Amino acid sequence: MNAEQAAQVRADLEAAKFVVSKVNSRERRRNPVPPFITSKLQQEAFKKLRFPVRKTMQVAQRLYEGIELGSDGSVGLITYMRTDSTRIADEALVAVRERIATMYGAEYVPEKPNVYKSKKDAQDAHEAIRPTYLDRDPESIKKYLGKDEYGLYKLIWNRFVASRCCPPSTTRSSSR
Repeated sequence: MNAEQAAQVRADLEAAKFVVSKVNSRERRRNPVPPFITSKLQQEAFKKLRFPVRKTMQVAQRLYEGIELGSDGSVGLITYMRTDSTRIADEALVAVRERIATMYGAEYVPEKPNVYKSKKDAQDAHEAIRPTYLDRDPESIKKYLGKDEYGLYKLIWNRFVASRCCPPSTTRSSSR
């Protein structure tokens, strides 16, 4: 095609009237994402916080080993951060479901807990990365954390709580 032909095609297109003949609308269901495993934490920390892998793991190590929380002393805020399992402890599941009901309402707690499959070759020696105490939400301990610690802890805390909620726009009716 030469310049003259291209100009003619363009002129024809600009003069044409286009009509939308059909619009297909359908609902797409999105399930909550699983709690973090090491690689996903590293990816998300880079995407949201611009942390390189090394920094992510250093900050996570501090959160795991313990942060001074005033009169409570040194508290480990997250579970072990080197894992490829999405499994969580039964006590943590009970605690997070109670927390969701309290914070957001019972309609956000799924009837059956969300279940996530780990990779086929996952070692499953450790739980998914999650907060150790759900009553220590990021805002309540922010004054004890550095900027990087707060950012990563908030990412982990929010992801864990979200992983146990109902899928968006499919909350259950509060009348059971």
